[in-house]
Amino acid sequence: MKNIFIPIIFCLFILSSSCDSSNGYDENSSGAVYVKPSVDYRGRYRKGHVRFKVSTKKDAIKSQARSRYYYHTRGKYRKH
Repeated sequence: MKNIFIPIIFCLFILSSSCDSSNGYDENSSGAVYVKPSVDYRGRYRKGHVRFKVSTKKDAIKSQARSRYYYHTRGKYRKH
């Protein structure tokens, strides 16, 4: 009976240790993510920068509402 449990426990340990709990990018508690420098398809260099989950602009809510209004009513008031 003991001979059966040892390989099973060993397999479970190997499978659980191989799981990666990270989500693929570095993030701290504030939600800021560092975007690495890169080169786009035209060969232009893009500088590395920090991107936040939430905008830090004071008019962020206003511009978000304006954008939502634009995309929800885009076809309603245009001529066809």
